Amino acid sequence: MTNTNKMTKGTTNWDTRLFLIAGVFMLINTVCLWLRHFSGYQMSLLWAAIPAIIGLASGVLGILKLYPRVSIQAPLYARGGACFAYISSASLLIATIWIFISSVFGEGISDSRSFGFSLLIGSFMICMVISFIFNAAAFLVNRVTRSIGLLLLIPVVCWGAMLAVIVTQGFNAGLSLDFYTNGVIGCAFLLIAVVTAKKGCATMR
Repeated sequence: MTNTNKMTKGTTNWDTRLFLIAGVFMLINTVCLWLRHFSGYQMSLLWAAIPAIIGLASGVLGILKLYPRVSIQAPLYARGGACFAYISSASLLIATIWIFISSVFGEGISDSRSFGFSLLIGSFMICMVISFIFNAAAFLVNRVTRSIGLLLLIPVVCWGAMLAVIVTQGFNAGLSLDFYTNGVIGCAFLLIAVVTAKKGCATMR
């Protein structure tokens, strides 16, 4: 019993911390995007990309750390969410390496993106959305953890809107929504951190 409590406490601490980091860096990303857009200074997209990468990576890791909370009450949803989280992590890692190589050895990243890079971002977003949907469903089936499930749906709605615009109006038009959606997602991540900290070990009972 003592070992189980220690494991649960450690898991709880990590998912809370990761979503806290994710929320803070998504808000930093939003500030960078607005500064780049409205200030006269020609800020490189890299300054906005770095906090976004850290924020999204922390969000994916936070989802993976939520696995013990839902693996007992909804094992199928938990496995599905973890599977798509791993795929989105791989896509984000490759995209990050792409950005780094382009910035160091090439001309840097710009508003015009190649097909390969767009494919990576699209793969990341789709898998991320599916992962969040699985995890949200897993939390929604339990009345005690329903608030976490509802908060996980906020990024789903934001990313779903971006994907819808990408399909109908093009990739750049869809990504332009991150001026607004990333701030909302950042706030959602912070609220998830607060709720998971308050819930503590409740979801493991």
